[in-house]
Amino acid sequence: MKALHNDAQTVSPACRIAVYMPGSTSLFSTGAAEAPFSAVNQLLGEEKYQLLWLSHPCQPTDERLRLPGPDILDDFECDLLMIVSHTAPEQPLLTAEKIKLQHLVQKRNVQIIAAHAGPFWLAECDLVTSQPVALHWSLMESFSERFPALIVSDHLYTTKDQVTTCAGQAALLDCLIQWIENREGHELAYAISDLLCLDRIRSADERQRIPAKHAGETQPRLTMAIELMENNIEEPLSTGEIASLVNISRRQLERLFKRYLDTMPARYYLQLRLKKARQLLLTTNTSIVQIGLHCGFSSGAHFSSAYKSYYQITPREERSKKFHPDRV
Repeated sequence: MKALHNDAQTVSPACRIAVYMPGSTSLFSTGAAEAPFSAVNQLLGEEKYQLLWLSHPCQPTDERLRLPGPDILDDFECDLLMIVSHTAPEQPLLTAEKIKLQHLVQKRNVQIIAAHAGPFWLAECDLVTSQPVALHWSLMESFSERFPALIVSDHLYTTKDQVTTCAGQAALLDCLIQWIENREGHELAYAISDLLCLDRIRSADERQRIPAKHAGETQPRLTMAIELMENNIEEPLSTGEIASLVNISRRQLERLFKRYLDTMPARYYLQLRLKKARQLLLTTNTSIVQIGLHCGFSSGAHFSSAYKSYYQITPREERSKKFHPDRV
């Protein structure tokens, strides 16, 4: 593969990425933390990004991962610190551990990305206060119970100042590629996504797809409403019609969606239709007008306007950007 050399990139110092896994994690998450940086190094033909794996002061390194490294409490230099864990801390953090993390953010201005359950560590250290916190959908309820003053977001990732919180899993790939794009430009970001066989880079504006069963496991009418939406994409039902079919009032339906999905029924329905449209744009040769009609939009102009409002790109640009990223 031909390297994408750039004179300015060649002379710039390496960016040091520290990866801290204080709780149990998975090989997938470890790979997601490493893959975008390996890809960019391969594409540039140099070790532009160096990874440093950190260990927890009271937890031995998982032998399956084979990632021995210095302790989080040791002195080290980095430009970005990732906190990746699938489990929340069972006990309060060590005072020294909290001080170290606070020092990295507040004194040394290190950027931080906390993924999956990683935001629990940031919250324990008071490093997220006013910003919405993104974390894996399965942990939202327990996070809210533990930190009731904090706002939980169902977006894939959120950023404020130098702190980013992320849902983890595959969303960590999107988050890191976006982080690299902010430093290196969109052409290299698209090259990374191609190398990793990703059909697109999801933006921070996109939401996690929370399983309907989980979102409304104690609210069967919510589950029924979502199923009605999913089964009526081409000819959308009105909010009133959906409410009538599940035997509740429109106001009750709106309250259910707001409480369990933090959105309104019409907005959720529109997102389902737009996601279906995007899938068709990228995987079929069906005309853009026909895709709009298949997804319940009355005209090409209506479809294009709604699509651009949600994805910040027109359907035509969406279909062409994968093949011509430099033109977007």
